[in-house]
Amino acid sequence: MRASIPSAVRAMRSRARGAGLRALGVARGTGFYDDAPTARTVSELARLRLHNLVSRRDVRGTGDAVVVMTTVAPRIHLVWAAIESIARGSERPRRLVLWLDDPSLATLPSSLQRLERRGLEVRHVEPGLGVHTKWFPQVDGGAPHRSAIVTSDDDQLYPRAWLADLLGAAARHPGAVIAHRAHRIEVEGSAPKPYVEWRPVAHTRPSFAGFGTSVSGQLLPVQLLEALRERGRAFLELTPTADDVWLHATAVRAGIRTAQVREVAANYPFVPGTQTTGLYWHNVFGEGNDRQISAALGASEIERIAADD
Repeated sequence: MRASIPSAVRAMRSRARGAGLRALGVARGTGFYDDAPTARTVSELARLRLHNLVSRRDVRGTGDAVVVMTTVAPRIHLVWAAIESIARGSERPRRLVLWLDDPSLATLPSSLQRLERRGLEVRHVEPGLGVHTKWFPQVDGGAPHRSAIVTSDDDQLYPRAWLADLLGAAARHPGAVIAHRAHRIEVEGSAPKPYVEWRPVAHTRPSFAGFGTSVSGQLLPVQLLEALRERGRAFLELTPTADDVWLHATAVRAGIRTAQVREVAANYPFVPGTQTTGLYWHNVFGEGNDRQISAALGASEIERIAADD
């Protein structure tokens, strides 16, 4: 009997937590890939939900960057949480843009309508860009770029200093890509080792071997934005499901290194219920990343990476 009490208590707590998450307008979380929420995450979601319901604070600020994000239909009712976590930051961007490429999302949920009234830009584009919807429409505009772009993901809860830390690191390393989380590309012979063998970056030095990941956010400098615009839509053939691969390959090709904000890579809580969809398993364990890395990196890029590694 005694042995059954802890499991019963855990079950009661789990049911209560699930009911609380439903009240917050998010899914319970599957536990399939690290999206089962802790009590701290649930508490943070409650604060963000209240902010979404009652706040009139502008999501924009004076941070010299444009933060971009995209989402898909299964997550359209969850994306408010990631956006609110950015909007409550100690530093807010000059613009915060959500790009959508799904015509079925023409009517937005009330959570996003409230954010629009506070300055969120929701832009619609023609389908076909996939994961590159996050950044390409913002880069592809006609006017010269004057501010960096910061990529963000729709399934993360970002801390208050998230943007301030990116901008601070960008000031220390002008012209570099700045990432909160990066892997170190290891080259063996004339080719990179498999993606699953790359190790976390453990320093803050700019390097061609540093591979930034947008999941924790990365800042793309103006020079890179111009290089990306010049390359057009070649990513649709070479890296259709791996935007980070295309961003990094273009940076190396343009002579731009990547620096991590701190010596330890940052990992943030997932928005509960978001990990039932996404490309992670296909790209990482289905070797999708490796195929697209091989397609995107030429001999000169690999030589630069190997020299820095």
